[in-house]
Amino acid sequence: MICLLGTVSHVAVASERGAEIFSIQCAACHGNAGIETDAPILYGQESAYIVKSLVAFKHGHRKDRIMTAMNAIAAALSDDDIREVAVFVAGQDACRVDLKIDHRRNGFRAAFIAGRQQYVSANCAHCHQSFHHYAPRLVGQKAGFLAKALQQFKAGERQAPMMAKLLKTWTSEDFNNVVTYLSGLRLMRACGDNH
Repeated sequence: MICLLGTVSHVAVASERGAEIFSIQCAACHGNAGIETDAPILYGQESAYIVKSLVAFKHGHRKDRIMTAMNAIAAALSDDDIREVAVFVAGQDACRVDLKIDHRRNGFRAAFIAGRQQYVSANCAHCHQSFHHYAPRLVGQKAGFLAKALQQFKAGERQAPMMAKLLKTWTSEDFNNVVTYLSGLRLMRACGDNH
């Protein structure tokens, strides 16, 4: 019983420290204040993915090609800071970020359906909807971030197992459809007072 309380207490402290770090270093781009940027939504991401990404930014193995500040921000974080912000971010509800999807726009439904078919046929869910691959969750992510990330993987600017090979045959329409599908899945979440 004492061990259990010690564990709960440690998680609470980590969450407080993680919340503080996120508020100071991350929220301007990854929270509601950065909703118009192409920085990704981090709330609800798997903590192992956040740790892997921050360590890669910290050591220069990954370059920030979207906001250009991530390498310097990560370099200033200790290993404990990285773990604590990862625990905090993983425990947050993505609905706290006020992302709007225009599902009534012309062509949305057709692109959404085609994007789902492309996503399924490429077996993207094998990595992006599981917890054992260090791959990010993409469901409900910002369209701008998804589009840039896919372009970077196709161009070889970002490296990940299978991504360049997988995207090699995708057309610009495939990219747009998958982005519409993944960002559009935000509509499936029970966010807001109407749900």
